[in-house]
Amino acid sequence: MQKILKRVATAERVAAKRKTARDRQAFNKNRFAEVDEVKYQRSELAQDFGRAKQAIRDDWHLGPNAPNANIGQYGPTHGAISEARYQIAASLRDHQKEARCAWLGGATNLNITVGDRVVLLEGPDKGRIGKITDVQKQTMEVIVGGLNKSNIRMPVQFVGKDKPPGIAIELPIPISAVRLVHPIRDPNTGETKDVIINQLRHSGFFHDRISGQVRWSRLVPGLNVTIPWPSKPAKEATDHKVDTLRIDVEERTFVPTLLRPPMPEDVIDELRNKYSRFRTRHEPDYIAAREAAVQADKDRARLMDSMRTPLQDFHRAERDRKKKKGKPRLSVDMLEEIGKVIARNRERTLNAAGLSDDAPAAAVPPTSATIETTDAPPPPSS
Repeated sequence: MQKILKRVATAERVAAKRKTARDRQAFNKNRFAEVDEVKYQRSELAQDFGRAKQAIRDDWHLGPNAPNANIGQYGPTHGAISEARYQIAASLRDHQKEARCAWLGGATNLNITVGDRVVLLEGPDKGRIGKITDVQKQTMEVIVGGLNKSNIRMPVQFVGKDKPPGIAIELPIPISAVRLVHPIRDPNTGETKDVIINQLRHSGFFHDRISGQVRWSRLVPGLNVTIPWPSKPAKEATDHKVDTLRIDVEERTFVPTLLRPPMPEDVIDELRNKYSRFRTRHEPDYIAAREAAVQADKDRARLMDSMRTPLQDFHRAERDRKKKKGKPRLSVDMLEEIGKVIARNRERTLNAAGLSDDAPAAAVPPTSATIETTDAPPPPSS
């Protein structure tokens, strides 16, 4: 038992070491890929800044003789940024995520979701209000519909030859650069106006054990006002030509009988191995192959049985002769001899005990030799 426990402990340690090594390799691979992506983004950023500075210098020094920036490789997308700069590839650390979501009460459970109305505090659209269309929890950024747009230079294989290479897309905005906007009723005047909420806190946590989901409320500290979550539109089901009607699904098209199995044979082959020994139904080819294999084993055993030495033949003949003779039977003469032997043993036992045949039977010690026989002759007189 100690050896088994030692082997189990050794196996667990080896498995743990292998898992640690795999996790380390995956982490290093992701980290190196992230570093390469960040380097590529920085190089694209440097090229864009370099082209912009060069255009300013040419315009300042050359004036009307400055080269036309709308011609060349980047002419159709002059002023647009590279597609690599659309989103930052570097992942944030935990303290950076918490810093971006400080006004929301932390990054663990975000108090902001898709459909919330927010106001931008930075960028060219500063002060404008829009709805959140996407929340990126890896970088703690949001995308506001119609705001913070920028022209992105896309490759031709992505957009096609007939479409312009530059498209306007909303760029992600850090959560720290937006604030929630919600209509709140003024208790003094009774008017309802949009209010910029600079702080939100969690309230009324509820953990559903069945679904594993966590629900909570958003509370404005100081005012004790609960901000409701935006309502999600119901998903509309669209019917297509390839959809199967429910009446067709519920229609019973198979009736099992005793003349055929309850399911097609192809399904049985998928559920269980076609050549499994646990199956009760097999293909004729498989049955013939199994019978041929069994017959080959019998032929091999018969061949091995025929290759015997003379001594093995003699022993086999002796065994066969004894089997034919059968078990020995006791004849009358043999029974008489056995009775004589039993009588002599009884007489010897009585003489050793100092008794005779006239003594009561209870005085005779119960031994295996004191067996009364009617055929035994009487003991000689002394």
